[in-house]
Amino acid sequence: MKYKILSIIILFSLLGCESILDVEPKNLLSADSAISSERGVQAALNGVYDGLQTAAIAQDVIIFGDLAADNLIHVGSKKEYRQISDNRIYPDNVYIEGLWNDCYDNINRINTLLEALPEVEELSENKLKYYEGQAYFLRALNYFNLVKFYGGVPLKTESTTNASPEVLNIARSGKNETYNFIMDDLDKAGSRLAVSSPEDPSHANYWAVKALMARIHLYRESFTDAYLNAKDVINNSPFSLAADSSEFANIFDEEAETNEIIFQVDFSATDDNNAMASWTQEDGRFEVAAWESYDKENSIADEYTENDWRKETTVKMGLDDYYCDKYNDLSGQSDNIVFLRIAEMYLICAEALNETGYVADGWAFDYLNAVHSTAGLDSLTSTDITNKAEFRDAVMKERRLELAFEGHRYFDLVRTGKAPAVLGNIGTLAGANWLFPIPQSELDANTKMTQNPGY
Repeated sequence: MKYKILSIIILFSLLGCESILDVEPKNLLSADSAISSERGVQAALNGVYDGLQTAAIAQDVIIFGDLAADNLIHVGSKKEYRQISDNRIYPDNVYIEGLWNDCYDNINRINTLLEALPEVEELSENKLKYYEGQAYFLRALNYFNLVKFYGGVPLKTESTTNASPEVLNIARSGKNETYNFIMDDLDKAGSRLAVSSPEDPSHANYWAVKALMARIHLYRESFTDAYLNAKDVINNSPFSLAADSSEFANIFDEEAETNEIIFQVDFSATDDNNAMASWTQEDGRFEVAAWESYDKENSIADEYTENDWRKETTVKMGLDDYYCDKYNDLSGQSDNIVFLRIAEMYLICAEALNETGYVADGWAFDYLNAVHSTAGLDSLTSTDITNKAEFRDAVMKERRLELAFEGHRYFDLVRTGKAPAVLGNIGTLAGANWLFPIPQSELDANTKMTQNPGY
């Protein structure tokens, strides 16, 4: 498995960016000598961000969140994608294995960096805090990707430098324990990252920490904490909602400026490009289409009203298929992958307030309408939404339209208990409490690993 590798391979990964560390690799480079200066720290951190750019993390994490739901279906040649589209996933699915492996590979890079940082004497206290804050946020993000797909997972807090049984064989932690570990990492990140305007949303920042906290609290139904963290981002961060259709389109244009994005994985045509546009565009390889079912009875496109200007950026009709158009750089393959943006924070506030108690035309309506009305639609009132259940449905619809093809839909259906009704109570995912299978390769390698129920 990728994260169960020897230290020399780990270090080559950490030091793989020539633009930051322009040195020739040495066959016996140790962790201490590799990360002994700020230059080495920067190189190691760059290796972590490079780990986020893998197809599994930057691409499949997003696609699976819509493909396993009702926004995308598989139309290409990848049988592994067909399993996910059908909600019938097998443990030997290589893409499920790749997601698991790449997350743990990146976690191992982060652990190596965290172990080395206190020994780098030339780092000032502020710089040490900055680098540690980056690392803790990124480790939390990787574990969040794991827990939302697989449930509780092994928690690795030390770097893997050998293949001994005590290193390889680690039992799963429970789902709650995994989430507690993630939140502890986010607390550490938040205490270390300065509360200031982030210079670059492609690097961890204080507001990204708060935004991820808000999302996780929502997933765990800690609605008051979800609201408070999301509200903090809305009220105090420099981010703001797209004001019109052109600004909404700018969110997904890697060359345009936008105030929407809190955290993203940055790509360029010359550095670690991706195949997202090819996978989603009709003129590309076209592995996934924007339909709800294989008989093409319905598409998410049908859910947008005539005046909703988000549709023109989100989904288009081709020769025979609707397709996702948020990622469309076929030539440069440099679409940035958005992980956190301000619109989600407004919808988290709306949902969280409603779950703590429906109030006719209360603050929850204000947060919901901030997104709904900005899309060119009439504001919703208590005449349109008369109770808590109806408001919950309105938020779920708004999340679907606003965040389409950004990897949220499946997890929204699962966490709200709507997956059986919307997706059908069939397939291995339904029988496995809507968790993906632990990869077979992990079960074979780790004697303490257990499979999710239903597989």
